[in-house]
Order: sequence, then C-alpha cells, then structure tokens
Amino acid sequence: MPFERILVAIDGSEASNRAFGKALELAALAKADLTALAIEGPLPAYAATIAEVDEVKREKDLFFDALASRAREQAARDGIELTVVVRAGHAAEVISSFAAEGGYDLIVLGHKGHFLRDHLLGSTADRVAEHAACPVMIVR
Repeated sequence: MPFERILVAIDGSEASNRAFGKALELAALAKADLTALAIEGPLPAYAATIAEVDEVKREKDLFFDALASRAREQAARDGIELTVVVRAGHAAEVISSFAAEGGYDLIVLGHKGHFLRDHLLGSTADRVAEHAACPVMIVR
C-alpha cells in the first residue's frame, strides 16, 4: 500500500532541507498528503524582564513564519499542497505523538550527525524511529 499521509519535520537546517526535498519527492510520486511539522522550543526560563521574553517570542514567530513560507513556496513550485504546523515541546515526543494522532503512515526526518548527541544521548531521529507507530525515513 502506498503512503497516503506523509509527515516531515522541518527546522531550517541543512539536514531538514534534505528531508523536506525527499518528502516532496515521495508525496509527488505517491500523490500523498504532505504536512510539515516545526517544533518550537521553550521560551527562556530565566529571562531578566518580560520585554526579553517578548523579544524572544517575536524572534521565534518571525523564524517560524519565514520557515513555513519557504516550505509552502517550495512545495507549490513542485505542485504539492502543503500544510505547515508549528507545535511546542520536545521534538521527538511531539513528532511521534503528532504522527500517531494524525494517522500519518510515514515520517521523514533529517539526520544531523552530531557525535555527542548521536552516540551518548540519542538523536531526535533515533528517538522518533524507536517510538513512532509508523515507518520513519531518516535522510542523511
């Protein structure tokens, strides 16, 4: 059975961009629905002022708005309708639960290749692959 609902995690990194390109290709081949999920980290816990928190929030909003716009434009050039969703939380947990709740049948992720994280703590991609209820494609 071909993939019908594909979820791709995006964060603007080179690895994420490669994964997004592969997800676009797969969505076109399978005529699948494609959703891009961006994970927003927490606001600073020890900000000196409310203004500092507001500034970080504004910067995050601008970053994610630009990320979503670039993704939609790239998808449109490839003739793919893209849904972009931004969620807050721990990346691996949010990606896995979002995919399960949304009935996705494939998750596409980039692999960043950081030695410390990959070998001692486990990468986001590794954790998603371990916990996801559907197949996970890790793009290097």
